[in-house]
Amino acid sequence: MMRSATKWSSVAASVTILACLAPATVMADRWEVRQEAREGYYAVEREKREARREIRRELREDYYRDQYYRGDERWYRDGRYWSRDDYERRYYRRRDKDDDEFLKGAVVGAAVVGLGVAIAKSNDD
Repeated sequence: MMRSATKWSSVAASVTILACLAPATVMADRWEVRQEAREGYYAVEREKREARREIRRELREDYYRDQYYRGDERWYRDGRYWSRDDYERRYYRRRDKDDDEFLKGAVVGAAVVGLGVAIAKSNDD
């Protein structure tokens, strides 16, 4: 009888020590979780709106400050009037294409290298 009491007390002591050493868990109420989710959603939506405003502002500054802009969505260049789409396609899109191709290549290259490293690390385990 004495041995079982000693055994149970040592088990209880070891459980208590392990509980003290274990990291404390953080608990959140459902309301707090929903509140954080709402705040995150609103922050993302606010960033989206701001990004779209910045894009529109940049487009407006790039195209409407152009020396060839004549108002009413028309540009006069090379002896004729251009609509916005035709003007952008002819004079602006070609220059941006080279940078886009380089950036796409860099991203794909980085992804391939990252995939190779991940495969190599998984083979080591």
